[in-house]
This record gives sequence, C-alpha cells and structure tokens, in this order.
Amino acid sequence: MDFWFYIVIIVAIYYLYIGYESKKKYKYKERELRVEERRIELEKLKIEKGMQSDDMEESIEIKEER
Repeated sequence: MDFWFYIVIIVAIYYLYIGYESKKKYKYKERELRVEERRIELEKLKIEKGMQSDDMEESIEIKEER
C-alpha cells in the first residue's frame, strides 16, 4: 500500500504543477492581449488626431483664400 500511496502523491504533484504552468501561460497571453488592445486604441487616437489636424489645415487654407 505504501508504494501505491507514493505513486498517487507523485502523480498528484505532477498534475498540480501542470495546472500551475498552464495558469501562468494563460495569464501571460491575457497580458499580451491587453497590451495589443491598448496599442490598437492608441493607433485609433493617433489616426483621429491626424484627421482632426488635417481638417483644421483645410479650414485654415479656406480662410486664407478668402
């Protein structure tokens, strides 16, 4: 009985370790996705700001023509 008990303990520890590694991997992937999402939002803001500045330049050109 002692032999089987130690085998069960070793297998249980192994599965706990595998679960821990999987959890770390998923947390890392989640952080990567958050960073990617923030980068996309930043690009959107840059594009919107760029369009706004282009619109302002067009309005300035129109005012200068008058």
